[in-house]
Amino acid sequence: MRQYQTPQREWSVVYEQTESPCTGAQTAARMHIGWNLGNTLDSFAPDKGLAAETAWFNPPVTRQVLQAVADAGFDVIRIPVTWSGHFGAAPGYKLEEAWLERVEQVIRWAMELDVYVILDMHHDGSAIPSPHAWLVPDAAHIEGVLPVFTALWKQLAERFGAYGDKLIFEGMNEPHCGSDWVGNPERYQAVNRLNDAFVRTVRASGGINQTRKLLLPTYAASPKQAAIDALVLPEDPYLLASVHAYIPTEFCFPAREVNWAAPRTQWGTPADHAQLTDLFDRLAKRFPEQGIPLLLGEFAAVSKPDDAQRLAWAEYYVREAARRGIRCLWWDDTSGREECMGLLDRNTCQWRYPELVQTLIRAAYA
Repeated sequence: MRQYQTPQREWSVVYEQTESPCTGAQTAARMHIGWNLGNTLDSFAPDKGLAAETAWFNPPVTRQVLQAVADAGFDVIRIPVTWSGHFGAAPGYKLEEAWLERVEQVIRWAMELDVYVILDMHHDGSAIPSPHAWLVPDAAHIEGVLPVFTALWKQLAERFGAYGDKLIFEGMNEPHCGSDWVGNPERYQAVNRLNDAFVRTVRASGGINQTRKLLLPTYAASPKQAAIDALVLPEDPYLLASVHAYIPTEFCFPAREVNWAAPRTQWGTPADHAQLTDLFDRLAKRFPEQGIPLLLGEFAAVSKPDDAQRLAWAEYYVREAARRGIRCLWWDDTSGREECMGLLDRNTCQWRYPELVQTLIRAAYA
């Protein structure tokens, strides 16, 4: 532990920076399996101040919640954070101090567990219709988006600049435009511009941030071939790419969200295995086989009447991804709904599906 001083405060963080910092690929190789603190600091409730943390039915995060995650064997904790409604007007776009302090407290708790921690900018785009949504990656908006985006990341890079290099920054979550989750060349280019601005902004802040690992998404964090082919990463050895894949969607999502196909409770046919094999083969060919480390930043499936189906899916999913050097992070929403992807009861810090957690860990470390 080392002490770091700013003009306003002092804190302790785990410091693991070496004289030869790990590259993005070396960092990914040391990871195994991750967990998302979903529907919490990313709850889109811009008018609620600090109460936004509980706006989507989860209790406030405690140190014990994060301890339970690390104790189970997860060695990556992703912390999605929504900043909309928590920063001021142009030209400074100053971040709200109380919200920033709370985010920092949660990050500090996670880092004290000696796991990798990902700070992710989440729900600031047009996924949720709101007058506060501003991160819209298209030609009509990009010139207005860039000043806000760079101002926020400049502040975050400075605030967390002395934290050890197990803290990873993720520039955006699923950057897309309205209901368009597929994208087009113009929108792919806008995402590439934002990714480039993110890297330059963080690197310019100096110190550990010059070699901090940065996570860059495709358009909508999509695993579709056009989106992964369009991603352009700056020349920088400390970068990782990010996609999300809830596949098969009709098996992974709750019935209320699958309005284009019949929801599925069964999984395991040859066609099911082939679908995932194709996904991971395509991702491996585009990223790890080209020397680009890849995190599958979100994946999960809702609970099933026969949860053995989800166990079989999860074991195949994580094992096949890991075999290709792709690291997976479970999206835990724990929203209190009957159909949800939550694994951890955050009130009791007990796992609702301990066999599934054990399966995820076993497959990742196999």
